[in-house]
Amino acid sequence: MPLLIGCCTVVFLVSCSSHNTGEQVQVPIEPVNCIVVLPATTSVDTAEDAINYDKARSLEKGAAYATFIMEGELDGRENVRILTSNQLSTLVPEISGGITGTAAALGEKLNCAAILSTTVRKFREREGSEYASEWPAAVEFSMVLMHAASGRTLWYGDYREAQKSFLSNIFSLNNVKKRGFKWVTAEQLMEQAIKERLTESPYLQ
Repeated sequence: MPLLIGCCTVVFLVSCSSHNTGEQVQVPIEPVNCIVVLPATTSVDTAEDAINYDKARSLEKGAAYATFIMEGELDGRENVRILTSNQLSTLVPEISGGITGTAAALGEKLNCAAILSTTVRKFREREGSEYASEWPAAVEFSMVLMHAASGRTLWYGDYREAQKSFLSNIFSLNNVKKRGFKWVTAEQLMEQAIKERLTESPYLQ
C-alpha cells in the first residue's frame, strides 16, 4: 500500500499537460530560392499597460534562447541564411514599414524570397525542482514566414504552453511520458516547441 500511495503522489505532482495551439495558415506551397532567418524578438500582451523590468529581462532571455535553438536547427542548410543582430542592423540600419519593410529590404539585398521572423510573448521559468515545482514554466511564441516582396504570409506557426499537473488534463499523456513525468524548464519547453514547429513548415523540410 505505501508503494501505491507514493506512485500516485509522483503522478499527481510532476505530470504536466500541454496547451499547445500549433495553429498554422494552410496555403499552397510556393517555391522560394532561400529563406532569411531573423533573430527572435520580444512582444507583450497589448492589453497590458506596462511591462516590468523582470518580465522584460525574461522575454529577452527567451528571445536569445529561441535564436540559439533556431541557429542550431537551421545552420548549414543551403537555402537558409541566418542573420545576427549586428548583421541585421548593418543591412537595414534605417527602415520604415515595420517587419514588412524590413522583409522587403532584406529580400532585395540578399536576393532571398522569404523571411522567417519569430516573436516571443512569454518566457517564464519554473520555480522549484523537476519533481516539485511551486510555479511551472510557461512559453509562448509565434513564427511567421513572409514573402519578402509582397509581404504575404507563406507559413505561420505558434505555440503556447504552461505546464499543469497531469490530473488537470488527462489528455496530455503523450507529453507527460515524453518529459519523463517531470516539471521541465522554460528552456526545455522552448527547445521542444521550436523543433516541432520547424519540422511542421513545408518550407523547411
